[in-house]
Amino acid sequence: MLRIGRIDYLNVWPLFDGMEFGGAPMDDPMDALRVIAGHPSRLNALLFRGELDLAPSSSFEYLLHAGRYSLLSDLSISSDGPVQSVLLVCPFPPEEVPRRIAGDGLRVGLTSASASSAALLRILWRFYWQWPEPEWSSVEPGQGVQSEGPFLEIGDTALRLTCAPPPGWHLVDLGLAWKEFTGLPFVFGVWMVREGLDPRAETMLGKVAQSLAAARRAFAKNPDAVIQRYDRPEWLSAHTLADYWQCIRYGFGPREQAGLVLFGAYARQLELLPSVPGLRWKTIAAGID
Repeated sequence: MLRIGRIDYLNVWPLFDGMEFGGAPMDDPMDALRVIAGHPSRLNALLFRGELDLAPSSSFEYLLHAGRYSLLSDLSISSDGPVQSVLLVCPFPPEEVPRRIAGDGLRVGLTSASASSAALLRILWRFYWQWPEPEWSSVEPGQGVQSEGPFLEIGDTALRLTCAPPPGWHLVDLGLAWKEFTGLPFVFGVWMVREGLDPRAETMLGKVAQSLAAARRAFAKNPDAVIQRYDRPEWLSAHTLADYWQCIRYGFGPREQAGLVLFGAYARQLELLPSVPGLRWKTIAAGID
């Protein structure tokens, strides 16, 4: 059995949908796979403990523990501009941040759901906006508005805020901010494979890798078909969903790779990482065409 992590957000739905609706060239029964859903931080922990074999998980986790993983080529979860689902949510205009810190100080909530997004906010805060350092705190996903201060929100909860911002609150799209700062895409997630798979899992991994590549191509060719299959909540229109999925990039080409390495370099300067590792690719006999 191959244990696959699935981020419990809309941003990976097109790829898993492709596996489930015929985009997957699999000969083995689907019960040879075990899919475990959760937010990125949970998948990070399961990968680290060896309780998952493959997951589209935090790019920060890869940079922090690169010796434990290799990467599927040509697959990521990225944005090349606005991402809509990774936000700094602020109860006052963001340009007031320096004054607020100089006054009574400022506490900023970092969601516990994503290491990559938390590191991204800290990098933008220091190097792009060049704001004074606040007091960083932890906030549970979906609970930031109750904190009455600025906070980081990600995933479907953040997308819902993009669709209907709370009155008086201001949203800063961190994917857009990174693109303005660096000119490069930001890689939120990479497809990591843990070291030490047994031969049967290695064989299934090749089939899954081909399946994911096929799902990515099918979605790029006909995204409307995927949108029609998705059972949308009331707050999400088909138009908004289509716009959101156009913000998400699933490739992992040279610009995405450069963006990831630059992210690692800034995280190293903040001492969030001990070093910046190279990108190590998983060799799969079946290949990804």
